[in-house]
Parts: sequence; structure tokens; C-alpha cells
Amino acid sequence: MRNLSRRGRICIIWLCIFMFIAAVAISQEAREHVRRGLVFVRQGLIDSAIEEYKKALEINPNLALARTNLGVAYDLKGLHDQAIEEHKRALSINPNLAMAHTNLGRSYEYRGMLDEAIAAHRKAVELRPDFALAHNNLGLAYAKKGLIGQAIEEFKTTATMSPEYPDPHINLGSIYEQQGLLDEAIASYQKALEIDPNLVLVYNSLGIAYSKKGMFKEAVEQLQKAIEIKPNIALTYTNLGMVYYIQEKLDEAIAQHQKALQLNPELPLAHNNLALAYAKNGQLQEAIDGFKRAIDLNPRLPMVHYNLGLAYSQKGLLNEAIEEYRKELRLTPQNADAHLNLAVAAYLQGKYDLAWTHARRAERLQHPKAAQIIDILKNVSREPPR
Repeated sequence: MRNLSRRGRICIIWLCIFMFIAAVAISQEAREHVRRGLVFVRQGLIDSAIEEYKKALEINPNLALARTNLGVAYDLKGLHDQAIEEHKRALSINPNLAMAHTNLGRSYEYRGMLDEAIAAHRKAVELRPDFALAHNNLGLAYAKKGLIGQAIEEFKTTATMSPEYPDPHINLGSIYEQQGLLDEAIASYQKALEIDPNLVLVYNSLGIAYSKKGMFKEAVEQLQKAIEIKPNIALTYTNLGMVYYIQEKLDEAIAQHQKALQLNPELPLAHNNLALAYAKNGQLQEAIDGFKRAIDLNPRLPMVHYNLGLAYSQKGLLNEAIEEYRKELRLTPQNADAHLNLAVAAYLQGKYDLAWTHARRAERLQHPKAAQIIDILKNVSREPPR
């Protein structure tokens, strides 16, 4: 019995060793699929990445890292509800996985759930105070929430923690630019380019910031650098076209926008920008056609309905202009220019009540020309009761 017992114990020991080796092999195989998934994500092959993560989860359904990475891939496909579900599954497996918390926060952002996003990123930072990515993501959520001071602090914290990480400098540049702090924005973009000189979109941002300062030579230089690095990015050409447009170099502007559309005929911004150049060049029908194409591609593109309204007004098509201004105001109700131009078009059509309504709204939004149209309306009609 003692021999059998000894043999039994030996068998159990060997069985445990075998099971441990098998478990290690299974774990390694699952993690290899996760690694392949990450490679596919970096290559932009999102469907292939999803397949790799699913293979990892078939081997080990409790691999939290595979769950949250699958969620990230779903986000990249626009499947945000499925992404949230995967991040939550990862956290049910490992509630202390900071990466899953911040990934969940990003998914909430995509769904517009900013309070939930901020809470998730804060949890990630609480679990790992030195987690630079989570600080950066928290800054992005704060910025979207309009909490600019907190956003700046998080981006600065990220930059201090990870000096080799360009993203916080890019994000700081974007915030500074939106606030009109162009010198600070330019400095932030330049810092990002010191870290990584191949960031094409940062050259674009830097060029736009220079353009806003009226430094057009520097703006052109930055955008041309972007083209040298990646000559097939349509956005760069249309941004360069806008620099020429601001300087009223319309032939050069039109040429650059056309290059952009040769590279990407489906880029609504380039259609809008080309149409702006056509309109300033007196080519109103080409402008109208361009604005319409931009709207077909993206009906919610900022200012495009307004721009089409202006083109219709210039062509004397006031009913069409009024309709486009109304569409713009449904998207951006605080657009004082749209209110003013709608009031003018309505006045010219003899639609005085409509003109009064939008003239007063332009006045409330402190448009500098609102008083002029109000004075004109006082001479031709009585203001309707409010």
C-alpha cells in the first residue's frame, strides 16, 4: 500500500507538472495571438486583429488583456457598444487592470458619455498613478467636457511622465490654438516634432497656426514639409490651398484643392475649400456644385450650408439661400453670421417677420452689423411681438 501510495503521489506530481506545462503553453499561445492582434492594429488591419483576439479568447476566455484589446479594435470599427461590453468583461476578470479602465473611458467618449469616461480614466490613474496614457486620455475627456484647466494639467503631467511621448504636446497645441494662444500652440507643436519629426498631421497643425498668425511663409514651409514626408495625404494639400486662399492667391489655392481631390475625391473638406476659392474667383456655379458635393459627403460639415447659402445669395437665389442658412442654424444655433445673412435674405424677399426674428438673434449674439439691419427693418415694417 505504501508503494502504491508513493506511486500515486508521484503520478499526481507528474500530472501537476504536465498540467502546469500545458497551461504555460496555452497561455503562451493565447498571448501570441494577442501580440499578432496588436501588430495588425498598428498596420490598420482591424478585422485581422479582431480575429486574432478572438482566437486568444477561444484558448483562454479569461485573458483580460485580450478582452480589452478586442474592445479597442471594436472602437476602431465604430462598434462602440460592443467595445464597452468587452472592456467590462475584462474588468470583471481583473478589476485592477488600469489599461481596461482607460480603454473603457475612451469607448464612453466615443458614445458621448463624458462623465462616465472621466470616471473610468480617473480609476485608471488611481490604480496606476504613473500611467501616462491614462493621464493623457483623462485630459482628452476633460477637454471635450470643456474643463480646459484640468485638461491642460493632465497633458502637462503626461509630458513630464513620458518625455518621449508626443501626444500631450499635440493636445496642448490644439487647446492653445482653440483659445487663440497661437504662440503657445506653435511651441507645443514644435516640441512634438522635436520628439518625432515625421508627424505629418502636426506639420499641418503647425502650418494652420502660423497661418492664423499671418505668418504665411512659415505656414507654407510647414505644409510643404508634410508633403515631402507623405506626398499622398489629401488633407495637407487642401490646408495648403487655404493658406493661398487667405492670401487671395486663388489660382494656387484652386490647384492645391484639386490635387487634394485627385488623391481623395471623397474628402468633403476639400470640396468645400475648393468651392470657397471658386466663389471668391466669381465662379459661382462651380462653387454651388462644390458645396453641394461636400454636403452629399457630409451633411454635418461645419459651415458648408452657410457657405452654400452665401453662394446662393450672391447668385440672387434667395429662397435657396434662406433654406441653407436654416440648415446651418440647426447644426450651429449660435452662428451669428448665419442669423444675420438669413435676416438680410428674408428682408430682400419681403419676409419681414422672419427677418426681424433672425436680426434680433444676431443682435443677442453681438454681431457687429445687427444694428444696421434692425434700423433698415424699422423703416419698412413694425417689429412683431416677441
